[in-house]
Amino acid sequence: MNKTKNTPAAKTAAPPAPAAAAAPTNEVALAAETAMLDAPIADASGYEEFEGAGFENQTSEDYTIPFLRILQAISPILNDRTDLKQGMLLNTVTGEGFEGKTGVCFVPSVTQHAYIEFKPREAGGGFVGVHSVNSDVVTEAIAKSTAFGDYKTAAGNELTETFSVYGCVVDADGAPSSCVIAFTGALIKKYKAWMTKAKTIQIKLPSGRLIAAPLMAHKYRLKTVLDKSPKGAFYNWEISFDGENALACRLPANDPVFLQAHALAQVVQSGAGKVAYEHAGAGEDIGAASPAAGGKAVF
Repeated sequence: MNKTKNTPAAKTAAPPAPAAAAAPTNEVALAAETAMLDAPIADASGYEEFEGAGFENQTSEDYTIPFLRILQAISPILNDRTDLKQGMLLNTVTGEGFEGKTGVCFVPSVTQHAYIEFKPREAGGGFVGVHSVNSDVVTEAIAKSTAFGDYKTAAGNELTETFSVYGCVVDADGAPSSCVIAFTGALIKKYKAWMTKAKTIQIKLPSGRLIAAPLMAHKYRLKTVLDKSPKGAFYNWEISFDGENALACRLPANDPVFLQAHALAQVVQSGAGKVAYEHAGAGEDIGAASPAAGGKAVF
């Protein structure tokens, strides 16, 4: 009987690996991105009947007016934020930064002159209160002062003369957001030059009569520029019309930005506006050449 040799069965060939998915073309990627952007717009119509829902019981006490301020070399936030640098503008509540060279479009609403009380840095710093120019606290501090601008309360706290400009930053889409700018120290000269310019603007009515323009009738461009003082270099404001001239940057009286700026002025004048003074950045306008509190010297 013949014996047959057992031979192993032939191996079955493995199925070919699936081909790698082709990378989406620029056209496909662009179409997908466009669809994502368009979807919320298409769905937004359903919100009409719910406009403002949930905010019915809120007043100005529920909101805080942020400061828009210049970041200096001694601004502590520069130690924590790598996306910020000296000379930029900062919204102190939202944390949004703006390039100082391009600046922001700003519509002023109303101004205030007061003295802000802060604890000294060596005592931990911090906002204490706001005092009117003619208050006893301010009057006594000025009377006891031996150097202009160096004012202390009986408790040893610092009093900083502050000219504040409330207004609206207008973004690229034309949407306004309220804020306040505090001019102290060497920044005050810029404030006075700005208000002197604004005060001279007149508007000719259809009747031919000239009236003083409302402060919130014009858009301005607020940038930063390197400046110097006996204490060193620092960044200061550069303020101009946000257009060729006053007429080119004038807001119609029915413009939403003008109306919001006017409403903000009324809130501030009523005393209902709540300002985030704890983020005012007291003492950061001058002395930027010293990096002791954070950041590097500007020169």
